[in-house]
Amino acid sequence: MDHSNDTLASKNHGSGSAFRRVGATVAVACAITGSIMGLGAMGALATPGSSPAVVTASDDATPTPAFDPTTKVTYTEADLAAFAASPYAGDALNLAAIWGTDTEWAAGKAGSKIQAGIALPFAPGESSSVDYSTDQKLLALQSQVDFTEIMQLAAAWDSDDLLSAKVELGALLLAHQPLPAVPTSFSDEEKENAFGLWGYTDAEAVKLAGLWQTDTHSAILRAGTDILAGNDLPL
Repeated sequence: MDHSNDTLASKNHGSGSAFRRVGATVAVACAITGSIMGLGAMGALATPGSSPAVVTASDDATPTPAFDPTTKVTYTEADLAAFAASPYAGDALNLAAIWGTDTEWAAGKAGSKIQAGIALPFAPGESSSVDYSTDQKLLALQSQVDFTEIMQLAAAWDSDDLLSAKVELGALLLAHQPLPAVPTSFSDEEKENAFGLWGYTDAEAVKLAGLWQTDTHSAILRAGTDILAGNDLPL
C-alpha cells in the first residue's frame, strides 16, 4: 500500500501497547489555488516595495485547476530567460506551490508575466513573507523530497504524525532554508516511531511477530528498520 500521502494522528505509548493509531487524515496536495489574473492579483506588483510585509497566497486569486503535466506548454525560451535574469530567479518553487505547477512551468509563466509587466504573487525578495497554505507547503515538499526521507526525518523528530512533519519540511523549503540532514543510523526509539507513524498498532505487531517467529517488541524494531529503509512489510 502506498502511504506517501497518508497522515496519521498522534500515537500513544500506553501500558502494554506499542502504539495506538487514533485517526487518519489523507492530505491531498494536488489542488492548489492561487492563479494570478492580471494586475489585480494578490495585490503585489513585480516591483520592490509594492507588496505588504505579509502576503496571503490565496488572497484575491481565482482558483486554478490542479496542474496537468500533459497540458500544452505555453511559455517560450525567452520567457525562461526573462525569469532567470529577474530578481525572482530563486523563487521558482514558491511560485510553483502557489500556482499548482512544476517549477519549470512556473518559471516560464512568471517569465511571460515579467515581460508583459504583469504582477506576480509577491514582490522580489518577499517570497518568504507569503502566508502559504498547508496544501502549498505539501506540494513544495512532494516535488523535492521522496517519501522515505520524509519518514526518516519524521521518526528522528519524534513527530506525532506525518502531516505535521510534511508541513514543517515544506515550510522550510518555501523559506529557502535547508532541510535537516537525514540520520545515518536510527535508535530503537526512532524505529518504534516509524512503526507508529506508518499507522501500525499492536495488532500488526502481533502478526509480524508470528510471521517472523519473534516477540512483538523485536518485531516492531525490525519493521521500523524496514520502513526507514523504504522496504515493504509482509502485511
